[in-house]
Amino acid sequence: MLQAIKSFLNDKSFSVLMIDNPVKALMEIIRNKPDLILLDVTMPNLDGYELCSLLRKHPNFKQTPIIMVTGNTGFIDRAKAKLVGSSGYLTKPFTQSDLVKIVFKYLV
Repeated sequence: MLQAIKSFLNDKSFSVLMIDNPVKALMEIIRNKPDLILLDVTMPNLDGYELCSLLRKHPNFKQTPIIMVTGNTGFIDRAKAKLVGSSGYLTKPFTQSDLVKIVFKYLV
């Protein structure tokens, strides 16, 4: 999934930083201060909801768009994403068009 996202966005001249470890991701996000964050909900040790909640508590990321990426399509999952401060919700599988559309929605 990370490779697909990278290839989809690299075609559009975005700089993509891929991290598959949530604890490392938290440190890299704080260090790099990205314009937009795509978070997978299902990660080991620290899920995407918890990571989103932690990021929202940091003053540098209160307004940064955070998009949850998940295969979960239920209402409860979407509500939980909203409760932790997620800006958007992208369900897998998605197309390049879906990804680019949601990225541009929050970056433009």
